[in-house]
Amino acid sequence: MQDTWHDWWLPLIRTAIGKEVSDIHLTAGQVAWLRQDGVLQRYEARQVQEAWLWDVLVKLLRDAQRQTLRSQRTLDFSWSFAGRRFRGNAYFQQGVPALALRLLPARIPTLQEIGAPPALAALTTAEQGFILVTGRTGMGKTTTLAAFLDTINHSRAAHIITLEDPLEYLYAPDTCFVSQREYGRDFLSFADALRSALREAPDVILVGEIRDAATMRTAMMAAETGTLVLGTLHTAGASEAALRIAGMFPLAEQDTVRAQLAQVLTGIFSQRLIPAQKGGRVATMEVLLATPAVRSLIRQGKYAQLDSAMLGRGGMQTGDMDLDRLYAAGEISRETREKYHS
Repeated sequence: MQDTWHDWWLPLIRTAIGKEVSDIHLTAGQVAWLRQDGVLQRYEARQVQEAWLWDVLVKLLRDAQRQTLRSQRTLDFSWSFAGRRFRGNAYFQQGVPALALRLLPARIPTLQEIGAPPALAALTTAEQGFILVTGRTGMGKTTTLAAFLDTINHSRAAHIITLEDPLEYLYAPDTCFVSQREYGRDFLSFADALRSALREAPDVILVGEIRDAATMRTAMMAAETGTLVLGTLHTAGASEAALRIAGMFPLAEQDTVRAQLAQVLTGIFSQRLIPAQKGGRVATMEVLLATPAVRSLIRQGKYAQLDSAMLGRGGMQTGDMDLDRLYAAGEISRETREKYHS
C-alpha cells in the first residue's frame, strides 16, 4: 500500500521548494498543478486521489481545524516544512476536498529587495496613520507588508501586533516586541481583536485583511488614536480602494466615513506582479499619498480625480509611471509594458 505522505506528498513539496513555485493546486480527481513565475503547469499525469488528500489534511491540520473545515467547508491555515512556510486554503469543490498552498519566500525580504518605492520605505518611521497595500490575490501584498514591518523591527523600538488569517511570516523580535495572533486560534473576530489590541499599548498594528465595515471602522479609529495601522484590501488600484472603503458602509454613513478616511490616511500602495525580463516576476506599484489635495478629493468622494493627483507629485506615481520606469531600467520587456499599460 502506498505511503501517501512519503511516496506522494513529500516528493511534491520538495519539487515545489526546489523550483521555488508560488502555488500548488490539488483537487481530488484531477492532476496536481504548480504555478511558477505566474504560469500554471501540470506536476504529473496521475490524478490526485481523495484518500490521499484526506491523509495529508489529517497531518497538516489540528483537530479543531479539521472540524472547522468539515463544518465551514473552507479553512485558511499555515504550515512549515524544511524551514519553509506555506499559506494554505483547504476547501471543497463538487463535494470533494481540494487544497491550495502558497510557498512563502525563505526569509522576509527587505524593502529594497522587493523594489518598494522610496515613499513606502520613508513611512517606516511614521508613528501613526493608516497605510493600505492593495492588489488582487497573489500580487505580493503580504510580502510587502512583511518587509515593511521587519524594517521597523530592525530599526526602532516599538510594540508590533499582527492579526492574521493565517500567520504567514514569523518575525524574530529585534528592536521591537512582536505579538502575532492567528484567526481561529488566538481570536475569533478581527474587529474585536483590534479593539483588544488597542488596550495593549501598541505602536504598530497589522490587520492581515480588512474584510468588513466593523474592522475598517475600528482600524480607522485606531489610527486616529495615535497608532500606525497597516492593512490590505483586494482592489486593483488606489482610487478603487478609497471607493471600496466608503462602499463598505451604508449610504447614510459614507460622508462621515470619507471624512474619517481623509483624516487618518497616510498612503495607499497598489501592487501587482508582472513578468520580469530575466525571468521570475517583478513588482509594479501605484502610490497614493495623503497630501492636502488627496485628502480633499477623498472627503468629497471625487475618486476619479485621484489618478490625476498621482502624476509625479511628491513621491506619488501611477501604475503606468512605474511600468515606464521598469522598462527604462531594462527590468521588463516592451511587450510586458504594453500589455499592462492602461
